[in-house]
Amino acid sequence: MNKRQRKKQAYKQYIRAIFEGYEKMLEDSSIKELHFNYLKETTYLERDDQGKIHFTTKEN
Repeated sequence: MNKRQRKKQAYKQYIRAIFEGYEKMLEDSSIKELHFNYLKETTYLERDDQGKIHFTTKEN
């Protein structure tokens, strides 16, 4: 498998993990925060005071 395909596959797994984490947070309100990393960026899923889930992506 070449480098481009590996990166594409890793990105697909990253996106899938984010949405699975989001589903977990919807089902279980006790989860306050999740982090997902891909190359030089990190995505945070966080709950605010009202229980709403927010996505934040930051570059490392």
